[in-house]
Amino acid sequence: MIDFDEKSIVAVRRTIDDQRFALFIDTDVLPYWGQRFWGVVLDTGGDGFGTHVRYGTGCTAPSGWTIHQLLCVVQTRMADEHTRAPKAGALAVLEALGDAVRQMCQSDPLGSSVSFEPGGQVSPYNWTVARCGDLLLQLCPDPESCQEGITPELVLIVVDQALKEWSERAPYLRCLWSWRNAVRDALAAEIRRLRIVRGNAPVELN
Repeated sequence: MIDFDEKSIVAVRRTIDDQRFALFIDTDVLPYWGQRFWGVVLDTGGDGFGTHVRYGTGCTAPSGWTIHQLLCVVQTRMADEHTRAPKAGALAVLEALGDAVRQMCQSDPLGSSVSFEPGGQVSPYNWTVARCGDLLLQLCPDPESCQEGITPELVLIVVDQALKEWSERAPYLRCLWSWRNAVRDALAAEIRRLRIVRGNAPVELN
């Protein structure tokens, strides 16, 4: 598990089934970055995985996953999931993510420098590892998000929390609120998709 001072935790978010969590940490955050947290600890289902997150590439933390890159990771996974199971709910996630991409600021290209590669786990997907330079995310290899790894739901929670913090710091930027609303729609759609693939909801008919 990642070592950190509990006093540095500024927010805690959990997945819809309450089985996994994301801890947002303000360690080493500098005031002029304009963001409340930098470190994020994600529950992989077997341990905690720590990474850094920044809002963008200007006037924020100097390194870490950007919001755009994280959206690209989820979008790429959902595109593969829609190909695997067209009626299992991934299309709704993709549509909401498309809205998010259209709403977001265009200072950073979507998915800049992100690459994808196979991991060591058996998976119906061609890749389970997203990489950006020294950063990596080992995604959960199964569509149900039950095996060890970082789930798409957790990634969307991180994006939602970043946009929440950003929009509260800059409430005059209406585009941030629209962007967050689209991401929240994507998160809700991902929760519906999980219920479908886990057998807790009816399969989409169209």
